[in-house]
Amino acid sequence: MYKEALVGEGVIHAYNNDPSNARTESASAMLAEFGEYIALVNPPAYHHPDGGWQRDFQAAEVEHVLFRESDVDFGVYHSLPVFDFFRDGWSSLEKGIELQANNPERVKLLGCVDPLGEDPEGELRRQANELDVSGFKFYPTYFEEGKVRPLRLDEELLPLVEAAREEGIDHVAVHKLFPIGPVGLHHMSVGDVADVAGMFPDVTFELLHPDLAFLHEIASMLGTHPNVWVNLELSTGYLFLQPRRFAEILGELLLWAPDRVIFGTGLPLVHPQAYLEHFWAYQIPDDLRDGYNYPELTDDLKRMLLGGNLLRLYGWDEDALRSHVQADRWHELREAEGMAEPWSALAAVHADAGDRAEAGD
Repeated sequence: MYKEALVGEGVIHAYNNDPSNARTESASAMLAEFGEYIALVNPPAYHHPDGGWQRDFQAAEVEHVLFRESDVDFGVYHSLPVFDFFRDGWSSLEKGIELQANNPERVKLLGCVDPLGEDPEGELRRQANELDVSGFKFYPTYFEEGKVRPLRLDEELLPLVEAAREEGIDHVAVHKLFPIGPVGLHHMSVGDVADVAGMFPDVTFELLHPDLAFLHEIASMLGTHPNVWVNLELSTGYLFLQPRRFAEILGELLLWAPDRVIFGTGLPLVHPQAYLEHFWAYQIPDDLRDGYNYPELTDDLKRMLLGGNLLRLYGWDEDALRSHVQADRWHELREAEGMAEPWSALAAVHADAGDRAEAGD
């Protein structure tokens, strides 16, 4: 907890950034570009250790970062269906299952399927019935052999949304606004989310990565579609890179739906503790508040963004969760040993690998 508030991580990943996982040259280039990006958006004290980015992150390492190295109490693991670039989809469902099994009270799980794979609807129904998934994650494009194949929520992906709904899954998360690979920004537009959200008012739709592109469309959607939520993952990178740009994005969203905005960092892209502390100290500049009527980021509003909204969206019992996180094994470790150093689990693994290499094992 932070300032007596429960803190949620809106997006948890366990990336497989090992070069062998890349299916194409574009995927390899993307990993290198992300490596340069994270050096900019992680403060110096929170930079990944040597070898800490281009590696296959494991569930045990991710949970250590969350619950031993930060004040995060709970969160949602997003499985990724980026099968056009990565052999395992990039953040595999299997790691999410392990993370949730290790922390059933603290972690919810989003499933995913390869929409162009063999029987994606059958696989989706299997996950809905056999796993404890709270929803499904979709991506808007598939890039192969130099060509972009759109995957719109209101067209190609619609049968999967309908199948999830038939299986009692009433939540869909959609990657938007940040292209994956050499893909035009027009493929990241948000109109398809609005159309499907209007078709299924009993399903919640979580739109990820809001940016200045399409910002007014997203804000309008929040006003007209009470079942649309917004997740700030990746957008939070502007806290360090372009804090004024972050203020414009956040301020506009808060004008329309402060109770449907989720704070997320995309761990292990960045370290959540750095962003938690920085956001708590952050304030929208006065001239933007005066000029656009953006709200003041009060402590109560920050608590809502950092955890309260995520609790409601995914149906956690706040009192039960609060009791659990003050008594489980992670709490006992923190009480006995204090907060662990940033990326200490990764640093230990890297050091161990170096020792083995020197020994010739």
